[in-house]
Amino acid sequence: MDKTIYEQMLLKNYKGAEGAEEAWDARANHFYRSQQRDRSELVEKVTAILRERGLLAGANLLDIGGGSGRYAVPFAAHAEHVTITDISANMLELARHNAQEAGVTNLTYAKLEWTGADLAALQWRKHFDLVFASMCPAIRCPEGLYKMLEAAKGFCLINQYIETTDSLSAYLTQVLDSPRSYEPHNDRDMVQAVFNLLWLEGYEPEICYLRQREVTSFTVEEAVEQYAGRYGQAAQLKRMDLAELISRHAEQATFSVDSKATLAMILWKV
Repeated sequence: MDKTIYEQMLLKNYKGAEGAEEAWDARANHFYRSQQRDRSELVEKVTAILRERGLLAGANLLDIGGGSGRYAVPFAAHAEHVTITDISANMLELARHNAQEAGVTNLTYAKLEWTGADLAALQWRKHFDLVFASMCPAIRCPEGLYKMLEAAKGFCLINQYIETTDSLSAYLTQVLDSPRSYEPHNDRDMVQAVFNLLWLEGYEPEICYLRQREVTSFTVEEAVEQYAGRYGQAAQLKRMDLAELISRHAEQATFSVDSKATLAMILWKV
């Protein structure tokens, strides 16, 4: 089968690196606060699976687009060394802070744009026991995916959400009559494309699905910050106030949001 079909599928929602550094620098603190509110156990589950497979102990690991260290820091507690990359200097500063808070010191921080990285100059060709990327925009193109293979001497792992839904999003979508747009946390096509590209390249990828249901408490102010990126413009177009809409749904200062998520783990040996 022609792999071009799957390369085009992978590229369908790829936006490239232009403007990404500025965008992620601006979003870093908001992104970090959002993760701090997240009570999901998925990070712990991913870490446990890698430990059970013997892929962390003594490993030299690369985390591509690792942001504030959500995975890199817990991985570092078990690995020999973790190198975390990100296009955003602000994200990497948050990763340093999180590592210090956790008391782990075996991390290296590299500010770079993954698809343009010179692996030979970095001495990263076939250098890492495990190359990891979770929800990383740079992997949503064939070049970014194939570069993972170039850096790995052992295994690669991609994390990709294929479904995330919650009660507040459902309410806002209905009230605002918001058209369905691309949401990177609901991207089944990305998993299909990656699996088939790897299969056609001769690899034997495995897929594991992790499911999570949780209830998160928000204040109205926290919810506005969390959901403004997705619904703020739609509210403005309808001349409606997002905070007022959320307050109407909440009916009190603090309220609960029910959510569920399905994470696909794509693991393969190079």
